[in-house]
Amino acid sequence: MDAPFAVQELSVQRTIEWARRCKNEFAHLVQQKRLTQNQQPLLFAVIQGGGAYELRKRCADVLLEIGFDGFGYGGWPLDKQGNLLTEVIAYTRELVPREFPMHALGIGHPRHIVACHKIGYDMFDCAMPTRDARHARLYTFADDSPAKDLFFDDKWFSYIYVNDNKYIKADLPISQRCDCLTCTHYSLGYMHHLFKINDSLFFRLATIHNLRFMVQLIESLKESSSHVRTE
Repeated sequence: MDAPFAVQELSVQRTIEWARRCKNEFAHLVQQKRLTQNQQPLLFAVIQGGGAYELRKRCADVLLEIGFDGFGYGGWPLDKQGNLLTEVIAYTRELVPREFPMHALGIGHPRHIVACHKIGYDMFDCAMPTRDARHARLYTFADDSPAKDLFFDDKWFSYIYVNDNKYIKADLPISQRCDCLTCTHYSLGYMHHLFKINDSLFFRLATIHNLRFMVQLIESLKESSSHVRTE
């Protein structure tokens, strides 16, 4: 994001050249394998340009002309303080017609996912949920509010630091709202024990929970969106 304009411009040009080569090779493989429209995988291109709106637009315009099934936000999505670069991310979404899905590459903090979903992004990927799980940082919804009311304030989401000694004898699950294997079979106290003895089972169970949380989050966002469309 902080690279000089000339460096960002070179990156955009390289992105465009790779995209053309990729699309040509994709078309060749589709023809070679004789794939029907329904058999073809979707092909996405990534819009680069750093914080320069001019470069973002130039990149998006050419990629749209080449033709892809969807597009992604390229580049680091946070500022030096760890805040989401909402304006640049929103501008990139505006460059692409709404009928195309958008992938928010590298965005995985639950609050950032909610923010980007409101902007119009459909897909997300990030190592944060699994990395946090390995470090005993587990995600929970703050209450049992219906999906349509879940994201009205910042209190909908919280962390449980399972290595905290207050969970030594806790017999409740990580989250009573969660239906994952971990929450339905194991207590916080047992999770605390596994972490303290460095049992590899902890990393598996914690990861299962955080990933299920992310799935529930996306499901709730979809449900919330459907309420907005119908009300």
